Amino acid sequence: MIEERLSELEAENEKLKAKLDKQESKKKQRRKLGWTFLKRSSGMILGAQLKKSIERFLDEMAQQQRVSRETISELLSSIIIRLTRVGFLLVLTAVLPSILLIFQTYYLAKQNTLITGQSKMFQQQNTRLDQQTYLQEADRRGQTLLIMDNMLKEISNDVAASSQNKIEDATAGRLIALSKMLKPYKYLENDSLIAHVTSPERGYLLISLLETGVNLNSTTRTRTNGKLIERLDFTYAELRNISLKGYDLLNIDLSYADLRNSNFNGTDFENANFSNTDLANTNLTYTSFNNANLESAKLQNAILDHANLQNANLKMADLRNVSLLKSKILDVDLTNARVNKTFERDVIKQLNKEQSDWLFSTFEVVEIDDDNYQLLPIKN
Repeated sequence: MIEERLSELEAENEKLKAKLDKQESKKKQRRKLGWTFLKRSSGMILGAQLKKSIERFLDEMAQQQRVSRETISELLSSIIIRLTRVGFLLVLTAVLPSILLIFQTYYLAKQNTLITGQSKMFQQQNTRLDQQTYLQEADRRGQTLLIMDNMLKEISNDVAASSQNKIEDATAGRLIALSKMLKPYKYLENDSLIAHVTSPERGYLLISLLETGVNLNSTTRTRTNGKLIERLDFTYAELRNISLKGYDLLNIDLSYADLRNSNFNGTDFENANFSNTDLANTNLTYTSFNNANLESAKLQNAILDHANLQNANLKMADLRNVSLLKSKILDVDLTNARVNKTFERDVIKQLNKEQSDWLFSTFEVVEIDDDNYQLLPIKN
């Protein structure tokens, strides 16, 4: 029994010993692999030269318990060289994305420049197309001048045959139709389209009718009765840099017309319509605007000396630098008319006491925003 028990213990002991040997073998193998990996990785990290210097340093320490000056010098040199190389690589790694970003930014900027240039070219192309469209319209309108000239000849004959300078009703009907056909458009001026549509032909028609001496205040017996001047369409007419002095143009509609730099000295515009009309730099001395509508009209630098503005509508008109010497302005509506900061001081010097007292007891100069002064009614 004892011998069997000893045999069992010996067999179990052999098994345990074999198991321990196997575990030890695996541990040695792992150490060997770790050491091999460490050696190879250290070679990659430290570099071959630095690795040799360290091995030499450790060998001398183990064998001689001291290290020579040459070995230390070699080790330090290897460390400095290795750090320099690593630093260079680190710098290169850090700088390379920045360099790539700079190149990317450069090419993006170049691309944006090309796109901007292309957009400008498209804009120029669209501008030229618009110009071409308006020029075609202008050319078509120009063809109506031949019709207008023939009609003016007919009007001259009618005026010559009439003791009251009237024209035949049939001629008047065709004239009214012609004035409505001469619609406003844009044309090229200094290689660019003008800002607002206008009708030079309507301006030419008005001047021609005044020169022929036709009675524009005569009544016509066409489909819609009324005075000829009231039925003719002169809206958007272009009458720049012309002189029409002393004419009777009562009830005429010149809204949205361009009358800049013209001379209308002594002309009667009673009950006329000048809404949104450009009258900048015009000479309106001794002109009558009694009961006229000048709402939103531009009257910058206009001369209104001795003019009659009584009962006129000048709401939202631009009156900056206007001259009102001895003008009549009783009951004029100047609500929201734009003026200079010194308007009250200047006008008091120009108007008589009655006119100025009424004006500044009815309206006051108010600053709406920066450099924008308007006349507002005084609340009682």
